[in-house]
Amino acid sequence: MYIFVYTKLALMKTRMEKLQILVGLEEGIQSFKDRIELKHDSINGCGGMFKELRDKYTDDIHTYKLCIKRLEQRFSKVRKTLK
Repeated sequence: MYIFVYTKLALMKTRMEKLQILVGLEEGIQSFKDRIELKHDSINGCGGMFKELRDKYTDDIHTYKLCIKRLEQRFSKVRKTLK
């Protein structure tokens, strides 16, 4: 009986850890989406007048989108292992 309870608690802990990882990944995705929105606002504002800044912000947006894609892949991978 003790082994069964311990095993069940161990499984629940790993499930809780996985849920915490999923929450962290979702927060990271949202953070990058917020950064993209700020860069778009900067491009549409005064930063859009200067070609160098506009190019830098566009490159930053591209990099953030790649980061979001990678985080979404990790999110899917962890979600598949969740029972």
